[in-house]
Amino acid sequence: MNKNQIAKKYSRALINSVEISEIPKVIQEFKSFSRLIDSNRKLKLLFAGQIFSESDKEKAFNAIAPALKFNPGTEKFLKLMIIQGHLSAIHEVITASVDVYNARQKKATAVVVSSVSLDKKNTDRLKIAIKQMTDREITIENKIDETLLGGFIVRVGSTIFDSSVKGQLRLLRAELMR
Repeated sequence: MNKNQIAKKYSRALINSVEISEIPKVIQEFKSFSRLIDSNRKLKLLFAGQIFSESDKEKAFNAIAPALKFNPGTEKFLKLMIIQGHLSAIHEVITASVDVYNARQKKATAVVVSSVSLDKKNTDRLKIAIKQMTDREITIENKIDETLLGGFIVRVGSTIFDSSVKGQLRLLRAELMR
């Protein structure tokens, strides 16, 4: 099973077993645990490595869990991921959980790639246009790609809207090559 399949499985289980109002807090706790693991090589080897047995990992997690002061649901899922050996997919689980939560809340994040930073006026116009197309509350995340000649690329979930000059030239080249 690859990381994305693992992530989908855990995120669905997480969203279905935790109160909807608690999900943002649980996701934050997952992110803080992920940062802790990423910053401490020894913990990463302990929990994500193949050196220690499942019972050793569980004992170690039970020892540090009170200091983390996590929600019981978060502890349960993290312990399960550690014991099952799926901690290496924690970043994917976080991303998938955010996506599932946003879908339930009729929210979405639009990643806008442009050659320059978008100002507030253009960001607001883009939010309105994307909201009309997707029927969701939109949060804009702007990324800069200086290789774009002009225009922008918008990604909402798995849908991509490419109105960049680079994309239009690519389409034109494909048409001419036929």
